[in-house]
Amino acid sequence: MRPRRSGAFTLRQEGEATLIDITPARPDLAFMAAAVLLAGLFGLPALAIVLNPARHDALSLGAAACAAVIVALALTALHRSLAGRGRRQLRLDSIGLTTETGLLPWPTLGERRVELPDLRQGQPASGIHALAANIAAQHRAAEAKVLQLRRDGQPPVPLASGLDAHTAAALREALDNAAARHAQ
Repeated sequence: MRPRRSGAFTLRQEGEATLIDITPARPDLAFMAAAVLLAGLFGLPALAIVLNPARHDALSLGAAACAAVIVALALTALHRSLAGRGRRQLRLDSIGLTTETGLLPWPTLGERRVELPDLRQGQPASGIHALAANIAAQHRAAEAKVLQLRRDGQPPVPLASGLDAHTAAALREALDNAAARHAQ
């Protein structure tokens, strides 16, 4: 089964525990393709300059260095688009909430919060800039996170990421309902 673009989660009971399997949304294909294309368009000419000893003048090497910065930024964007997109499982039982990082006992846990991506639009663009802005907006739309706040002063624990706002809100509600059953 292919995960939906918004991400998904499933609830199931295993004995007295509730298991939640979370499948984040896939990164936007257009965003990833744009990052790879940008890296290729600037990386290949920079590589040609570096490999050709006849082109080692200051201007050419400066252009290659600028291209290397653009390649690094494109690869960083590609890496960030894939980060946090792995499948996760949460286990809620009478002891607490178990994540991939370990057990969080109920007395240390506060409320759960949905953190939405910043979707503010800048000035309207046209042409190729509008296309790039639309690709980036589609990618950002699936970057909502569900965070578990803590009462013991520790930083919040990310429970899920790579979801759209609707799926993240539904997951928070499902977590709240399951926690209410188990944390009594």
